Amino acid sequence: MKENLDDVGLAAKVATLLALPRVDRALALQLMKDNFVGWMEHNFNLTSNQSYKLNKLPAGLGQKLGTAISNYIMEDNVLQVQKDEKKDEDPDFTALSVYGLEEWLDGGTEAEATPLHIRISYRNA
Repeated sequence: MKENLDDVGLAAKVATLLALPRVDRALALQLMKDNFVGWMEHNFNLTSNQSYKLNKLPAGLGQKLGTAISNYIMEDNVLQVQKDEKKDEDPDFTALSVYGLEEWLDGGTEAEATPLHIRISYRNA
């Protein structure tokens, strides 16, 4: 089932993934690693603006996000995403910050002590 890409929808999708048996979760998360943008489009009801921004991600960043997020969820962690409130109807996107991205690319011992946290900021927020 597709979820909306908001706090509630993201929490529901992560909860669904965490509830899967490890083998099924690994398969679902491998699809995220293979094609992050495609996985997002398949699993979320994206607005045209969300789809546009996802498709504008540099290829390397999309690959890193898919790998780090899937490694993080595979270890039974709940993904933390902070999205600033929009003060305008359609504010300009200003920043995507990812804490712990590099640590979770290979999921080693250093990663276990580092949470993965994504922050989306908007101009005028």
